[in-house]
Amino acid sequence: MQVLFRYFKVLMFLSVLLSLLACQTTKGGKVSYNLFYTPADHIAELVAKQQFDDASTVYGQNKDWFVEKMADPAIADLVNTVSTHLQSTYRSVIQTKMRSIKDLEWPSSREKWIEIKTEIEQFSREIHTADGVQIFKDPQFHPAFLDEAKEILNTQIAKIKNSASEQFASYPIFEEENFFNVYPVELDASAFLTEQKVLLEKEIAQAKGNELLNFYKQYEEYLADDAKRQIGGLFFKSLCPSTKKAALATLMGAYAKTCKAGLELDAIPDVKVAFLEVTSDALKEKGGIEFPVGVDLDMPFTAINGSLKKGFDNKEVKSADIIILFNLAATKTNRHVETSNYIKSTCLTGYKQALNPEWDVLQVELQQANMEIMTSNNRLDTSSGNIYKVLGNSIANLLTESKQNKAKQKIEDLKTKFRETPRYVDEPVYGEYAFQRAEMEVIKTGTVQYYVIDQRTKRYLSDFFDVHSQEFFTVAYGLSDTDPNLETLKNTNVTEEAVDAFESEPVTVKLSELLDHYSGNKAKTKRYSSIAQIRRDVVKNRNVMLASAKKKEFGFDKQKDRRFESVVVVKTATGLGTGFYVTDDIVLTNYHVVEEQKFVELEKWGGLETFGKVIAKDVRLDLALVKVQDRGAPVVFYGKKQLNLAETVEAIGHPLGNKFTLTRGVISTLRKHESIMRVKGKPVMFIQTDTPVNAGNSGGPLFLGNYVIGVNDWGVNKNIAEGLNFSIHYSEVFNFLDDNKIAFKKGN
Repeated sequence: MQVLFRYFKVLMFLSVLLSLLACQTTKGGKVSYNLFYTPADHIAELVAKQQFDDASTVYGQNKDWFVEKMADPAIADLVNTVSTHLQSTYRSVIQTKMRSIKDLEWPSSREKWIEIKTEIEQFSREIHTADGVQIFKDPQFHPAFLDEAKEILNTQIAKIKNSASEQFASYPIFEEENFFNVYPVELDASAFLTEQKVLLEKEIAQAKGNELLNFYKQYEEYLADDAKRQIGGLFFKSLCPSTKKAALATLMGAYAKTCKAGLELDAIPDVKVAFLEVTSDALKEKGGIEFPVGVDLDMPFTAINGSLKKGFDNKEVKSADIIILFNLAATKTNRHVETSNYIKSTCLTGYKQALNPEWDVLQVELQQANMEIMTSNNRLDTSSGNIYKVLGNSIANLLTESKQNKAKQKIEDLKTKFRETPRYVDEPVYGEYAFQRAEMEVIKTGTVQYYVIDQRTKRYLSDFFDVHSQEFFTVAYGLSDTDPNLETLKNTNVTEEAVDAFESEPVTVKLSELLDHYSGNKAKTKRYSSIAQIRRDVVKNRNVMLASAKKKEFGFDKQKDRRFESVVVVKTATGLGTGFYVTDDIVLTNYHVVEEQKFVELEKWGGLETFGKVIAKDVRLDLALVKVQDRGAPVVFYGKKQLNLAETVEAIGHPLGNKFTLTRGVISTLRKHESIMRVKGKPVMFIQTDTPVNAGNSGGPLFLGNYVIGVNDWGVNKNIAEGLNFSIHYSEVFNFLDDNKIAFKKGN
């Protein structure tokens, strides 16, 4: 009996201790309840302070507790006190406004709409506030007057909504404020206007220009696309009633005002525009046109395209109101490589097997879990006669058993994971590599002759405009697909394909700009009797452009030394060298000029800059081939087997940066010498001359008359000996070109 009494005392002690440990308010401000402080005590405190709304909130937060305790008269009285007070408070406010809303007269004059709107909104807010009272959410304390108020409000709103169509039909939509801003109840404006489509179309069709503008400003956000286009078309028509007969200047003015007003125009009716591109095919074949020029159809005309050969005979072209002709004089792209360097990075080179660290971690965890099981088996003694010790040990054993079960489950989970985890894993191996990064500016320029022909008035305007487009690129060449930073590098650099796409894409001119220019230069327009007259004028101008292009292509007249046409400056990140055309788009130079660069910049005789890609190289011979964007005049190689000593020879190059310099000397001898690139293999045949060859001459041609007999390569330092300069013999060049299937020219 004494043992049981002691158990009881212990349990009571623990219960009291737990109660005392509880506090009424936690650190975060949240109320904590216990045996000595209940939700009812909390509400009693709030009622004493006249804080009935807060008391209602406490009831809502602890509703389940109160439902269980409502049999207690004291608690029931307390809750009823809160409910009665709040109902009395909200009833007086809501019932006063409820009578006012119930007595509203509708339909009512527009002068009273704002007043009615305000009353309804205020009443709605009062209902919403009362509806949020927590104690009112309990059905037994929910006030009947609140449901009555909602019903009266909804009835009035429904009545006003149902008459919205009737009220809108008589509302002066082109003059007064936005209907939806003043109407007493909220409407779905977009859906409502869609329902009123027939009425709207009728009203809009009868409206004047300024009325249309005012309506559009008021209702733009609610209008459907077809309604917007209808308004745009009607506004344009109010400015230009007869588009078929209107002067082009009138059309352009009306269109400009329509756009300025923010209106959408689906189409300019009764006006058809035809576009003809009439550039010379011969000019295109010669490479004079490197990118097209297009028209941005930024005006809603009906448009068709045609060619000069058939376009004028096309029925639709003949019937077009306006014809626009484009005659491209020249369009060129130019790359300027500002910097080019190699960037170190890493790429995946293979894999190696390595110990899996996760396997070791799992092994340690498994050992620890087993130790926990062994430790937990040493249970506490429960045989003591001391009742407090017995109780404590019993509780401890219960906790130990629970802990032991968790540990066993953990071991099973670890065993499963351990079996699934490999002892070894493939570890990636990375190595260094370098990719080329080039900073370049691409400039596109062109000159275009255009005709704007107004067939309605039999007048036309011919003029020129220049096109210009430029963009900067950071281009990465040779990126490894296994570079771990590949995505980042792609995001910060572009590929050669992106540059090519920019170079080939058309530069566009806006149709509105062309027509505006015509309208603003009416005095410069000319009359024509037939379209054949314009056709003859186009052909005449094409021939002029072709002749001009031919003149630019050569850069100097026939009396000058045409050998310079074949020579180029080869620019790299570390300096410059010389090269020369062996076909119309292949340049030959020294390997040591370009080394491992994939792309180089070139400058032609006359100053035109271009870009080339290294397509072949032979380190032993010190030769390389570059595929060039711009075409040039290929050299003719010497075709005989024998060379005569003491013959006068000439070198063209860029010694010490002095571009396109000609130097002269004589053939001293032919000599075989090991490759200057320090690679093993057969010795290379050289022509030894006393022709001055300096840094910058490398890769340039050595001429015997008009024929190339060698590629200038190296010379003995002038501090050691004078006049010992060497050019790669043309036989070695022939072998290199043949190996790369390059069809070159030989003389007799």
